[in-house]
Amino acid sequence: MAETDKKSPGTRRKKEYSAPALEKGLDIIEALARDSDGLSSKEISARLRRPMGQLFRMLVVLQQRGYVTYSANSERYELTLKLFELSHQLAPVRRLTLAAAPLMKRLAQDIKQSCHLVVYYSGKGHIVVQQDSPSTRVLSVRLGAEAPLIDTCSGHVLLAFVEEEERRVMLRSIPAHHRKPAKSALNEIIGRINKDGFELIASAQIQGVQDIGYPVYDHSGQISAALVVPFLSYLDGSHPVKIEAAQGIIATTAADISSRLGYR
Repeated sequence: MAETDKKSPGTRRKKEYSAPALEKGLDIIEALARDSDGLSSKEISARLRRPMGQLFRMLVVLQQRGYVTYSANSERYELTLKLFELSHQLAPVRRLTLAAAPLMKRLAQDIKQSCHLVVYYSGKGHIVVQQDSPSTRVLSVRLGAEAPLIDTCSGHVLLAFVEEEERRVMLRSIPAHHRKPAKSALNEIIGRINKDGFELIASAQIQGVQDIGYPVYDHSGQISAALVVPFLSYLDGSHPVKIEAAQGIIATTAADISSRLGYR
């Protein structure tokens, strides 16, 4: 008779596996992802606290597979967009991109402002679709950039339109280096957005910008993303579309994207 595990299911510990080569490769990717200017081999070695001899073959393979590029001029390694491209092949993100991109292009043309779409993942918002304004005055965010759940319009929208239990999970997942909200302040934000149906706040990052955000829903009625316009104010008052009018167009666009995703 085969030997059985005498420990009860509640006391069994999950078996942990080790793949040192894979871990080194992932460590390199994560280190490069945290530095937009790239890293030299010496800097990579220092940050990972590993001798370069252990990392060199990993870097060569990552280059061969197209995840990392090397600049001989600067002697620095940088991540390529391959991981970002792979993430967009995921069915939910791809479906969202296909539904939203043409409508966001029309939105940017109609209000002469840039816009972007933010989804929630692992304690943060992530920008998955971005459209620049056709105007000569452009304020935009980088595709793939992260948006903290607190102090951002998109984060507030993503938190406001979920059930309480899911919101607690999202808040527990906020990275340690991101600010955690006071409960009273968060309740005020959630209550206000639920009442109004949108978020409109002064940007916490850029003076003179009003962030406008609306929820986008999927076929199941769950929030899928936040559609955000960082509304750029002109000092001379020459806005082709005033913020009040723009807000109505943004709301309609969010509803149209939701409709394309099957929301009724």
